[in-house]
Amino acid sequence: MNNKTLFGIMTILFNCYGVPCFMQGQTKTGILRIVLGIVTCSVLFYVNLIMGIILGIQILKMSDEEYEAKKGTFSKGIPA
Repeated sequence: MNNKTLFGIMTILFNCYGVPCFMQGQTKTGILRIVLGIVTCSVLFYVNLIMGIILGIQILKMSDEEYEAKKGTFSKGIPA
């Protein structure tokens, strides 16, 4: 299992908890995602859950070259 596959699966399963942010080294964004999920009574939790499924599938469909080119920018379109 390579990094792309692991990252895609983790994004699908745990995006709502901010795990992909921590995997990319964006600790502040991951913590912010958790806190905002709690503060907004889980509204952002469910938004991030749905967006994680979509993004995870896109990552798994990418070629290795596309993944390497976009690495580190995956959380840009997902609400914190």
